[in-house]
Amino acid sequence: MTDDTVTAARVQATRAWTLFTQERNLRARIPDWRTTTSADGVTTLSVEVAGPGAAHALRLFASQYHLVLGQPGDQRPTFDYTTPGRTACVWRSSGVWVELWHPDTVAHLPAAPVTHQAPRRGLLSRASDRLPYTRRTTAKENTTS
Repeated sequence: MTDDTVTAARVQATRAWTLFTQERNLRARIPDWRTTTSADGVTTLSVEVAGPGAAHALRLFASQYHLVLGQPGDQRPTFDYTTPGRTACVWRSSGVWVELWHPDTVAHLPAAPVTHQAPRRGLLSRASDRLPYTRRTTAKENTTS
């Protein structure tokens, strides 16, 4: 993997994120990229999405942005939940894995206890003498002599 390929993937991802967030007036940013190599030798670019609305912006980016991928073997963006404590949007561009992620704050919240309540019953289970079952009247009842 050449440095030019890694740089091109980083520039493409940064440009895509910047255009997407500016068009939608989102304030989440991608400040610092990290380049690593996975266990199988594939180069990975990773950046934490930071700022207000990071989770919302990442979800919108993954579902709405049309990322142009032109090389054989490129893969469309998808969500990755395999790393505990974070949600990532990953795709493959020119042989480089690109990963935008944010800390998963929902996973750290305690689960709400499940309580079963008996169904609420209405106050009246049947009509009373004051309220007849039907409100239809016949012509005979409406005429007065």
